Amino acid sequence: MTIKGLAIGGDNPVRVMGVINLSPESFYQRSVFGDEESLRNCVRTMESQGATIIDIGGASTAPSGVYGTTKVEEEKELERVSFAMGIIRKETSLPISIDTTSSTVAEIALDMGADIVNDVSGLKGDSEMAKLIAERAIPVVLMSNCPDGCSSANASYASLEESIAIAKRNRIELEKVILDPGIGFGKPPEVDFDILRRLTRFHIFGRPILVGVSRKAFIGALLGEPNPEKRLTGTVAVTSIAVMKGVDVIRAHDVAEACIASKVGEALSVNTVYDGQIEVLALSDRHEVELLLEKIGVGGEIRHELSQKGVMNQIVLRGLSAPAALIIKQEMLALGGDAAYHYDTIDHAIEKTDMLIMGTDRQIRGLVGKIKMMTYFGLSDIGKRIEKII
Repeated sequence: MTIKGLAIGGDNPVRVMGVINLSPESFYQRSVFGDEESLRNCVRTMESQGATIIDIGGASTAPSGVYGTTKVEEEKELERVSFAMGIIRKETSLPISIDTTSSTVAEIALDMGADIVNDVSGLKGDSEMAKLIAERAIPVVLMSNCPDGCSSANASYASLEESIAIAKRNRIELEKVILDPGIGFGKPPEVDFDILRRLTRFHIFGRPILVGVSRKAFIGALLGEPNPEKRLTGTVAVTSIAVMKGVDVIRAHDVAEACIASKVGEALSVNTVYDGQIEVLALSDRHEVELLLEKIGVGGEIRHELSQKGVMNQIVLRGLSAPAALIIKQEMLALGGDAAYHYDTIDHAIEKTDMLIMGTDRQIRGLVGKIKMMTYFGLSDIGKRIEKII
């Protein structure tokens, strides 16, 4: 997809979206700019540091339960956004994102030159937003938004499914949609980290992924640092990990650092797209495979069965006796998997060997079922220990 000619996703570079807050209520005060000179300077600096999108918001979306932020009336939000758009649009040719859940604010910003709407409600906050996006045929960021704050990575995924369904009902072109798993926003820190671990899952939708982790509370909780100003190092680390897992857009307060972190993450990326058609996904569990099969359109009666074949496990066993290793190798081959051990094992030239077994969930569980019944060479105990781990 493109935003004002800027290609997003696929094999394109990670894009950094620089955040400009217009709301004094924002949790990170250094991101707030309210006068003409500071706005101009901020835009120039972000562009020079490598930002390729500018995101502006007139009302803080930080959770009141965490930061005590107050609700901003639409009239005040509109006043702030109109003032800033008049300055920023003249200052830069970069795509501008309007961060709002209000269709009224979004419409005015678009009329003044904004290029994309960033809706943290995922089209659930204002019934007119989806209609506006469809009529204008503009790109939109849909963020996961659950009534309970999304209590798990699965809940975040399900929330995005709901937002996509709203988009489809309103005839929004999915080719113009970017998805945001919604890290932060009052979630327990363990949920935010679980979403980060499972970011690959969100690529199942086949749309570019945006994340905003900049100086957020889950980083502060991990580091024991309540002050957002002291969370930059943690933010850089998390940004690299997010990009490594295939994120396409990073929303950041600190553009220069985000660009550096993104380059590191890209060098380590586990998600690669070729020519916009072939995508390599490092799916980490059967549930993710099952979700992908559902998206592809595989029948429900066989999705569970196939999902057990979709993830390859590599398990190292250490200090096995030669006979135990030989038996496990034969059982894995019989199940369709494989195993490897020291080259002297087959001749019993060594007493102990480490071993690598390779197989799908089904094959590993099949192995466990078999060797748990074997009372010799310690195989029963090995089977029980593998079962406990997996």
